[in-house]
Amino acid sequence: MFNLFTNKYDRQTLKDNIYNVDFYDLLKTQVIDATFAVRYILNKKYDLDNKYELITPELIVKLQPHIKIDDLRDEILNYESDDDSITDFDTVSKRVS
Repeated sequence: MFNLFTNKYDRQTLKDNIYNVDFYDLLKTQVIDATFAVRYILNKKYDLDNKYELITPELIVKLQPHIKIDDLRDEILNYESDDDSITDFDTVSKRVS
């Protein structure tokens, strides 16, 4: 079973489950890199109900102290939305488990 509090997950598993996780819990329990933070956590297209609008680069650095603010800024400046895209929520929600 997918549980952020009892297991550590690799980048691909977190990416595959991006619509199934609470970003605050993910930031508190998992180790991510600056690229993941920019592409998924700070990317508003994965914030379906504006629940995560208070997540800022500063909060990410606070909860993920191995990430430096300059690294986040560099990733934001160099981000290409097609670099690591995933299936949209509508498609994911219609999958049969």
